Order: sequence, then C-alpha cells, then structure tokens
Amino acid sequence: MAWYRKFTVEVPLFFSYVNFLMTGSIITNLVVYRTCYIILGYNKTDCIQLGTETNNVTKNLEKLVEPTADVINMVRTVLNSLVPIFICMMAGPWSDKHGRKPFLLITLIGTCLSPLLMVVFSYFDNVNPWYFLISLIPQIISGGTITYLAITLAYISDISTPETRGIRMAFFEATLAFGVLTGSVVSSYIFYATNYEFIFAIAAGCVLIGILYTVFVIPESLSSLERTLDDSNSSMDNPFKYITDMIGTTFKQRENNDRSLILLLSTALILFTFANNGDNFIQFIYLRKKLDWNLTKYTLYYGMTSFLWATGALTGTFLFHNKLKIKECNLALLGTLSIIGCFILQELAFNDLYIYLAGLARLFAGLVSPMLRALVSKMVPPHEVGKIFSVTMIGGAIFDLGASPLYTLVYNDTINTYSGIYNVISIFVVGLTALLIVIFKTLECSSGFQTLNNEELSNSQNDDEII
Repeated sequence: MAWYRKFTVEVPLFFSYVNFLMTGSIITNLVVYRTCYIILGYNKTDCIQLGTETNNVTKNLEKLVEPTADVINMVRTVLNSLVPIFICMMAGPWSDKHGRKPFLLITLIGTCLSPLLMVVFSYFDNVNPWYFLISLIPQIISGGTITYLAITLAYISDISTPETRGIRMAFFEATLAFGVLTGSVVSSYIFYATNYEFIFAIAAGCVLIGILYTVFVIPESLSSLERTLDDSNSSMDNPFKYITDMIGTTFKQRENNDRSLILLLSTALILFTFANNGDNFIQFIYLRKKLDWNLTKYTLYYGMTSFLWATGALTGTFLFHNKLKIKECNLALLGTLSIIGCFILQELAFNDLYIYLAGLARLFAGLVSPMLRALVSKMVPPHEVGKIFSVTMIGGAIFDLGASPLYTLVYNDTINTYSGIYNVISIFVVGLTALLIVIFKTLECSSGFQTLNNEELSNSQNDDEII
C-alpha cells in the first residue's frame, strides 16, 4: 500500500480547515473595513487602519463600527448554521445507505466555491459587506461544515475498531487543530504580503486539493453488505423518512440504560461545542479593543493555542488512554477542567500574560470531543453511527444559532464596562458538560454498561437484518 493511502479523510479535513482559518479572521476584518467606509461613511484612509494599527483614530472608530459589523458577522454565523441543519438531517442516514464518499465530495465542492465568490466581492472596493452573505450559498446548500464533519466522523468510525477508535478520534481532533494552526498562522502574513482576493484564491485552492484527494485516493468506507443492510432496514425514498429514521435511531430503547447514556454523551458534546465555538468571532474583537491586539498578533496566538490543543489531544489519548488505560469519561472530565481554567483567565485578563496563560490552560481541552465521540461510537452498531453523529452535529448547530446572537448581545452591552463578562457564559456551559459526564459515570457503574466488541456489532447487524 502506498504511503499516502494510509491517510484518508484527514487530508481533505486538514485542507478544509486551513481554508476556514485563512478566511475566517480575514472576512471579519474585511467586514469591519467595508462597514466603516461604505455603510457608515467614514474616511476610507482611517478605516483601512482598523485591525492593523492602534491609535486614537482606530480606538474611536472601533466603538462606532463594531456594533454594526458584529451584526453582519452574526448573520453570517446564523446562516452558516441554519440551512446546513436540514441538509445534515438527511446526510447521516443517506450516507449510511449510499456510502460516505459522495457526500464528502458534495460538501467539499460547496466549500470550494464560497471563497471563489469572495475573490470577486473583495476585488470590487464598493461592494457592501451585506452582499458577502451571497458567498455562503454554495457552502450552506451543500451541507456546510456540520454535515462535512458528521460524515467525516462516521467514516472514521467505519474504518476503526473499538480498540483504536479513541486514538483515531483524537487524531481527527488534532487534524482540525493543525489545520487551524496552519491557516491562522499563514493568513495574516499572506494578507499583508498580497491582498484580500489573493488569500481567498489560495483558500479555494486548498479545498481543491482536498477534493482531488477524495476523488482519487479515498475509498468508500462502507461495504456493499453494510449498505444493503441499512437499505433493508428503511425505505427512505421520502426525504422526511431520513429525518424520522435518524431521530428514531437516536432515541430508540436499548439495553442497560444505553439510550440514556447515549443521550447524555450527545448532550455533553453539544454543550461543549457551544462553549468552545461561541466566542469565535467575538474574541478577536475583544482582544483588539482591550489589549490593542492586531490581526497578526491574534492569528499567531490562535495558532499557538491550536498547536497546544492538538498536542494535548494526541499525547493525552496515547499516554493516558492507550498506555495508562484511563477511561474516556475521566479524560473528558480533565478536558472540561482545562477549558474552564482558560475561560476564567480570559475573563480576568488585563494584560497579555493572562491571555497566554489561558491558551496554555487549554492544553487538555482537546480530549473532550474525541473521548465522548469514541464512547458513543462504541455503544452502537456501524450502520447507526452516521445517524447519531448527525444528531450531535445538528444539535451543536442549533445551539450555535443561539450562541452567536447571545455572545454578540452580551459583548455589545458590556463593551464599555466589563467586556470580558461573556466568558462567564462559557464557564457555566462547560460546567454543565462536566456535570453530565459525572452523571454518565454514575449510570455507567450502576447499569453494567459495556462497549460493543466487533462480534457483538456483527450480531447486532444480523439481528436488525432478521427484523
């Protein structure tokens, strides 16, 4: 087997996240810049300094421009979550029936087209930033990030065993983090050396590499037998049947309190995603205002924290889980404590040292998602994994719909008093996540829960086929 065939969905996943992070803060900066001189009518020479220079002019402009720019960014976030929710509802069951690879390609193609549209919008100086929302159309109608991640997770579960699933999920998390690291570090340097349209073109090229790799290298993960099995379990010609089948699979009665355990883990995953992603575009604006950070400084910091996240996920899983045999739920608890420490330091920050310590405190936060996903995937047969992962991704997207307006509202209302208070929301939500994991541990001990091994998974499939 050629060396490159050992890497499957990790390669397009990496390049997709390089694209997301290369363009994320750049779009935020472009929205602020265009809002300043197009919507609000301020001097273009002054507006171009926002995000790159720190002086009395930019400090005054930020107070005037940020509330409007925040609304545009909030709408982007909401649209990017709302429509893909409905696509993801059908994608999980559909991929269980027809295979993972087709939907991986569909989502990647949509993701590639979005930065290409931004090349056009950024080229023309007088395009209103509200028109940037048009660039989201290809990405959201193809399923967006939530659908792509749900199918990717299902693919990883297909090709791994119960024994290797924890480390594979950690490698998934690390791939995301290294994509974030690469994209965030190079974005500002490429931007300052070139321009907006060039960086969007590079981002589209990254996704194109992922598309080509998926077409020519990645095999289908589900065998014909597994797809036939799922086809015999449901006649899903009606799109609504996909949705009812997905929900029914997630909530169906199982032995040994397994349904309750799966729902607890899924809810914990959703809450953790909410807290981890809730302040994504607020954080840059917060640090720019409070500590006078520019885009380069922020992207370097973001890259550092992404590297620590990946390092903690991989080394923590390999050392603590594989070698020391510490249970997944205990490592997930360690991760929640890690990120709570991060949010506390961010809230209290009055100089750069606090922010750097907050980034260091996130070291083991990358353990939470892979450990919880590994537990879920061990509790269900392979032909149900796509459906349940779709439910968790949809739940996370729905919560994100509320997260963006909530964090924006709190930040805007406290921008001139105590702007770091938004971190309290994250602390509270991660605290709830930790509580659910503790409840899971209690039920696990009392119910005699055991993960399914390969033979039991096969028997489960055969039982479903008989039914």
